[in-house]
Amino acid sequence: MPNPFFSIPAPNSRTARLTGLALVLLCAALISLSVADDDLPDIGHPSSTELSPAKEIELGQVLLKEIRRRLPVSSDPELTQYVQALGTRITSGGLDSDFPFTFLLVENPSINAFAMPGGVIGINSGLLTLATRESELASVFAHEIAHVTQRHIARNFENAKSFNFVSALTFLGAILATVYNVELGHAALMTSQAGIQQSQLAYSRSFEQEADRIGMQLLASANIDPYGMPLFFRQMHKHTQLNHGKVPEYLSTHPLTLSRISDSEARARQFKGAYAVNSTDFNYARARAVALTKHPGELVAHYRAKSRASDEFLDTEHYTYALALSEAGHHAQALRELKKIPIKADNRLSVQLADAQIHLAMGQTRLARAALESLDKIYPDSLPVTYYLAQSLIKEDRARYALEKLDQLSHKHAQHPVIDKMKARAASKAHMPWRSHESMSNFYAAHGQFETAMEQIELALQSPGIDSSSKARIEARKVQLRQQEDQRDQFK
Repeated sequence: MPNPFFSIPAPNSRTARLTGLALVLLCAALISLSVADDDLPDIGHPSSTELSPAKEIELGQVLLKEIRRRLPVSSDPELTQYVQALGTRITSGGLDSDFPFTFLLVENPSINAFAMPGGVIGINSGLLTLATRESELASVFAHEIAHVTQRHIARNFENAKSFNFVSALTFLGAILATVYNVELGHAALMTSQAGIQQSQLAYSRSFEQEADRIGMQLLASANIDPYGMPLFFRQMHKHTQLNHGKVPEYLSTHPLTLSRISDSEARARQFKGAYAVNSTDFNYARARAVALTKHPGELVAHYRAKSRASDEFLDTEHYTYALALSEAGHHAQALRELKKIPIKADNRLSVQLADAQIHLAMGQTRLARAALESLDKIYPDSLPVTYYLAQSLIKEDRARYALEKLDQLSHKHAQHPVIDKMKARAASKAHMPWRSHESMSNFYAAHGQFETAMEQIELALQSPGIDSSSKARIEARKVQLRQQEDQRDQFK
């Protein structure tokens, strides 16, 4: 599919560096050779290492909170759900791993992705909008998942002869410092990395080859076209040429050579079958990412010019145009643009959610709520449907019912800060201050802000009207927060 409406803007240099640094955790990706599977060296079993799987999961949970605190992680319910769903689809395709994978979208136009210990995977919005097929995007996920499942960081620690567990934590702390402060982080990183630099470089090629190989197997197991990997490599190569040789951040740690492309194509040819190449969900997620990251005025001007020159629009272009119009305050025109999209089973959720959001922006809460209740019957466990339905119910002074819906979603899905914040709003409107403070405490804790989270817990316990069961639950949560803070401090 061509990309007629999006050109990648020049990234903010500081933010681009921040989002790219996490990839260092995996090791420098110095691919310059094409090696057949049988020629890959034996680089140790992933289970034998000083950084145990249990400790790695703990570290991953600490890093997840720090990422949310330090990077612009998307809070858009639809994009959040799509990214997590695609990642889960890949990890559910026969993956043998106990890591609790979490998939994040970072709002940044640069082309990058990262993997952290314990199963934290992130991609930049710029990478989502660069991909033209879901199989391309999935290949990046699969590659990063393979880095985690093969425990490449832990294996680096094991193979560094003079590198013990304490210095491993120091190394990871230095990389966290890099996320906090670029100059300080680089200085700390160079100091702590000195003892393992040679060991890291010795295995980095093998790790990247292993991640490519296993990543492609993960794609096939998830019934996703393995050709997505070489297609993505070619897309990156084309992007570099179109940008006069400017190398995307992703390639600074995953260098791309023609031999790597040809090697991935040869490997992909070994897989036979009718694999999925693309999906409507991907097309709309990509279109939404464009609408939310590009300036709405620029998009509106682009599509107005296009409509004067031609009436040939893709459905996803109508969708992007409608979102941009609404963002620019042209809500009525946005609704008319959405009506040009034929509703089908595979695009109903995206189009009707956009319609409901526009009605909410216009203050037409009743219409939005009615549409969202209909969607809720079809998609009862949908994060965005529940989120916007709760928003409409709160506006109609039905905050207690909104809180009930949000609680139901929380019981079926892992706790999510997007839902925590909406819960706090609903509880406040429902005159349940202890629930509101409790939810905000969860929100701050998810971002590693434990001091503020504890303040919210104390406010919850002091709230008038709190019942005994709620007080007991919040007291138990207070103990959990102290344990999480202690867990974080272990890695400082």
